Amino acid sequence: MTNFATSLRRSTVRSYGLASIFVITSAMVVSAPGCLDQQGSNPSSECTTGQTDATMPDDCVRRECQGGKFVSVPNDMEVPDDANPCTQDTCAAGAPQHTAVNGTTCKLGDGMGECVSGQCKIPCTTSEECDDKNRCTVDACVGQVCMFAVSGEANPDDMNPCTVDSCEGSKESHTPANGAPCGMNGTCNDMGVCIGCGSDTDCPVDDHCSDWACTDKQCVSTPRNEGMQVPMSDQTTGDCKVKVCQGGKVVTNADTMDPFNDGNSCTADQCNEMAPVNPPLPALSQCATLNNPTGMGKCDGVGVCLGCSQTFDCGGGPPWHTCDVAVNTCFSCSDNTKNGTETDIDCGGECIDRCTAGQACKVPGDCDESCDNGVCVSCFDGAKNGGEGDVDCGGLCVLKCAVGASCNVPADCFNGVCNAGMCVAPACDDGVKNGTESDEDCGGSCQTKCAAGQMCTKNGDCASNSCGGNKLCN
Repeated sequence: MTNFATSLRRSTVRSYGLASIFVITSAMVVSAPGCLDQQGSNPSSECTTGQTDATMPDDCVRRECQGGKFVSVPNDMEVPDDANPCTQDTCAAGAPQHTAVNGTTCKLGDGMGECVSGQCKIPCTTSEECDDKNRCTVDACVGQVCMFAVSGEANPDDMNPCTVDSCEGSKESHTPANGAPCGMNGTCNDMGVCIGCGSDTDCPVDDHCSDWACTDKQCVSTPRNEGMQVPMSDQTTGDCKVKVCQGGKVVTNADTMDPFNDGNSCTADQCNEMAPVNPPLPALSQCATLNNPTGMGKCDGVGVCLGCSQTFDCGGGPPWHTCDVAVNTCFSCSDNTKNGTETDIDCGGECIDRCTAGQACKVPGDCDESCDNGVCVSCFDGAKNGGEGDVDCGGLCVLKCAVGASCNVPADCFNGVCNAGMCVAPACDDGVKNGTESDEDCGGSCQTKCAAGQMCTKNGDCASNSCGGNKLCN
């Protein structure tokens, strides 16, 4: 079988060139006694029971030796990473599963966005903001959203002459170039290693997990840093994954200690398998916010930090603050701005300072003295304002206006009579008890005497000339 395959490869190279080697050597495998019939195995020797094929990628299938041959068995621990932060990568009965994740915060390269239908939507204004650090994509800002398109001109070169470097969609692929020439008269094997080297430079480039050297004209890899993490420059922060060295290779494992921090103190930063999630914290959980002078607020249960829901939440004073529940924000009572529950600049409402005359108000308690028609008034400012009938009299003032002063209503006047906007002297026919009258328009200096049942102060006030002990005319 070896002679047949060798002559076939040589004739093919002469006819079609080097590129055809990769097709022939990977597809033309002939079964023969003593050889293995599984792709990627070594046909010149049998395997040992329990041995696994280290050349196979993570694909939910493990190739292990059974009865001298490599066979494929489901292995849900070999989870293939599709390099998409908005999918949850799992295995189910040996088959890869990439379930779309929605509504969580995601990160590609240096950009942060939100998962929508399994795609990371990152806002942008220029294409320079859209570098996903992936050599298999072309990055651009389209409609203020970063777009990562598969590039036909990608060059994911891993500097190994024994691998075919390509992009499978948006993911790099480095397939062993079995049979390709390398180094000085060397040949690549099915593990992507140059056999028949002249010096270390003919072998793959050393990395954090393997040390390559040319020994006895063969490239030999010595695993190093077993079980240790690769440098942080090769890790992605906040992806719930960690890359470690295992058997000289870089493998990706789940890392619950590497959740994505979305910067929101009302969400929990967690990992769901290898997918970052940021569920909201319970309502009333404490959170950090600039909308409260104490620096702390309360979560609303859906991921938003509220500065306050009542003035009591603002921490008291001094300095004093009030809570505007429409925007759940504490506002200062000394910022020279009308805000919070203030009725005017830094006064009224729940502020400790009351508003002075001329400032706006809603209720009397907003003012130093009183609130009249939405304006604070004073009965001692020497000006007619608010609902006063005249200067500092009438309206809400205790002092009533004298005869000759202006008035709005009879109650503004000392005599209770407002005629044509002016307080007038009492008369015995004005329909008001005023002046010397003992009752309305009777008694006192009036010629009309009061009838039985009306008020009196002396007998002469009454038509009966008899004022009873109860100060009522008999």
